[in-house]
Amino acid sequence: MASKNDDVLISLTGINKGFPGVRALDNMSLEVRKGEVLALVGENGAGKSTLIKILSGLYQKDSGEIRVRGEKVEIQDTKHAQALGISTIFQEPSLAQHLTAVENVYLGREVVKSFLGGAVKLLDEKTMYQETEKLYRNFFSTVEDLNRPVSELGALKNRVIEIAKALSVNASVVIMDEPTASLAEEERDVLFDFIHTLKEQGVSIIYVSHHLHELFLFTDRFHVMRDGKHIKTVNADETSVDHLVSLMVGREITNFVEKQTVPIGEEILRVSNLSRPGILKDINFHVREGEIVGIAGLAGSGRTETVRAVMGADPIRSGSVSVSGKQFRIRSPRDAIRAGIGLLPENRKLHGALTGMSVSKNITITSINKVVAMKFVINKKKEVQIAKDYIKRLGIKTPSEKQKVKFLSGGNQQKVILAKWLYTKPKVLIFDEPTQGIDVGAKVEVYNLMSEFVANGGGILMVSSDLLELKGLADRIYVMHQGEFAHEFSREEATEENITFYASGGHKA
Repeated sequence: MASKNDDVLISLTGINKGFPGVRALDNMSLEVRKGEVLALVGENGAGKSTLIKILSGLYQKDSGEIRVRGEKVEIQDTKHAQALGISTIFQEPSLAQHLTAVENVYLGREVVKSFLGGAVKLLDEKTMYQETEKLYRNFFSTVEDLNRPVSELGALKNRVIEIAKALSVNASVVIMDEPTASLAEEERDVLFDFIHTLKEQGVSIIYVSHHLHELFLFTDRFHVMRDGKHIKTVNADETSVDHLVSLMVGREITNFVEKQTVPIGEEILRVSNLSRPGILKDINFHVREGEIVGIAGLAGSGRTETVRAVMGADPIRSGSVSVSGKQFRIRSPRDAIRAGIGLLPENRKLHGALTGMSVSKNITITSINKVVAMKFVINKKKEVQIAKDYIKRLGIKTPSEKQKVKFLSGGNQQKVILAKWLYTKPKVLIFDEPTQGIDVGAKVEVYNLMSEFVANGGGILMVSSDLLELKGLADRIYVMHQGEFAHEFSREEATEENITFYASGGHKA
């Protein structure tokens, strides 16, 4: 890592940015040095996204100074940012799904060959393919996907293509906003190795992530933000997760990934011989009252497919689901709800919430019959009161129950979805990546709500790519590999090595 101001690539001083009713950045400062990874950390609303959008050219600052390699600049737009050597990988996918990987990487800056003195110009497809292939091989050994539409490749390969696109402009500074959000542990390790390679080549990385533990694998310095302000910059070797969390939230928090000790009761959910041709094979597991049961595995192992099948969202060939000893035929989510099962899905914006509707509508939608005064007429007063009760109970941060869910932070969106399911009085809740993309403070609140649910006699089935989260919360962990449950571990047995061994198919070698 560069250690002197002589190697400063980007410096921001006194940056202010406001939106109607909100001061997003307040006298913000930042310094990025050559060949370092600088992690931006802070809760949702701290100003991280606004800051990187200013550097990316998507937003213009209200005041303050930006210098790139010592020269004062005004970043006009994304192309200007790229011309300055700043490239960004945003959290939300930005690929044109109908185009191939190569076409996406060079979209808007295609390489052409000239003929007849420039009178004829044709795309240089060979050069674009070769350059894309070089970048892609850093992640995958085979490149047969490069000429397929990215819509056919899945979330993992889409993310890698976005990374390749960002690197293809010869950037000296790469901004990565939650780049591991859709990656399993094995793929994250590949990305982390590549980050080390970029550092050795002198490339600087501004990295945004809520996964504090993983940041210590490659981060040089942490830039802590809170309420739009720069709180402190600390070297990675001089801090800890607990210290960072306390700086981020303004109070001391320790052991924030830890389930409260509650008594384990009778079996509340049993899934037997669940099968779906080519996807799931003879899945068997159980969950007891007061218990959180985890499912670990690599991307594509069948974790999400398992919980969707239990919820009746996907068809199955065979298998049974029993709740509190009673067997149910679950052919749709409606059947699962009637059986007492709720699912908080991995993609909460697409499958978990009606983001264009109000908080109150989202909370009552699954049990709307409870707020119907007469046929097709909603009891608005009752609906509002129910929403207010859950907003208070779950600590949902919203101006009012009328606020549209899309304007809430990720953590508060998750709490609205949880409120929706709690309103159905479920016996079992299924969490698929419960804290993906939400900040540390909100994670603590979600973990506490999960513990509260099982303490009151419920059971939880949890899919997570975060091994620390699994080990901290789950009483038992099932590991999946290629659509099967490969092994079951107690919390004490579930070391990272054991889970990785079975998740990667080591038991079949």
